[in-house]
Amino acid sequence: MNREMVMPIVFGVIIIALAAGYALLLILVPLPMIIKVLAALMLVITAALMIYVLIERNREINEESKDDLSKY
Repeated sequence: MNREMVMPIVFGVIIIALAAGYALLLILVPLPMIIKVLAALMLVITAALMIYVLIERNREINEESKDDLSKY
């Protein structure tokens, strides 16, 4: 793993952990079920998009390192 990949992974894990924490908080707070379902849906979408962005960023970093190697 490259050093450039560490921070995007750490950032992604933090965002996903925060989304999971909000989901846990929503379960514990007494709210109508429709609000809980909508909020959980938004959190799942946020986590999925964060994983997608993380994968794309890792691909970009790999392509940049290949381009750097081809210069020499």
